[in-house]
Amino acid sequence: MLTCKEASFLASKKMDSPLTWRERFGLRLHISLCSICRAYLADLKRLRLMLRRAVVAGQTPLPASVQLPEQARARIQQVLHEADHSHD
Repeated sequence: MLTCKEASFLASKKMDSPLTWRERFGLRLHISLCSICRAYLADLKRLRLMLRRAVVAGQTPLPASVQLPEQARARIQQVLHEADHSHD
């Protein structure tokens, strides 16, 4: 069974890309047994919905002065991508 750390990683990953069947199964099993991770996943979904609504309404979630530069976002994506492939 997944640890809470692994489940939170997959919950976050699920927001941006599809999970493999093994990841989905592991996450579902963990979520069914762990109320803390179940609440975390629900919070992630609510946050994503709020941000999408803000974008649709024409609101910028953060002013440009506090947003990460494109280069920093690219580095973060690369690290997450490498971490994702280290779990295979």
